[in-house]
Amino acid sequence: MTAARYAQGKRALGMCDRCGFVYKLHELRYEVEDQRKNGLRVCRECLDIDHPQLRLGEIVIQDPESLFDPRPDLDERASTSFFGWNPVGGLNMVIRSAVGTVTVQAD
Repeated sequence: MTAARYAQGKRALGMCDRCGFVYKLHELRYEVEDQRKNGLRVCRECLDIDHPQLRLGEIVIQDPESLFDPRPDLDERASTSFFGWNPVGGLNMVIRSAVGTVTVQAD
């Protein structure tokens, strides 16, 4: 069986499937969704590229949320305390306002 031969269509016109304007047939591009042609032939202005974000499942991503066989925290005080550095007032500071006075001191 021989391969089908088509006319070159140098002067052939085609209509954009999205906006409806008439263009030369060779200027219209096939639109691709999820790496497959969806059958639409559109002009350059209407052409939407196949966005990589739409290719779900192509890259295997594993994001485990918990640890296997975790150990208990033995030093709870050290792991739950906060550390801060205040270059302006240091560790001991007094805040005075019209409402009252607040004193902050280090342990």
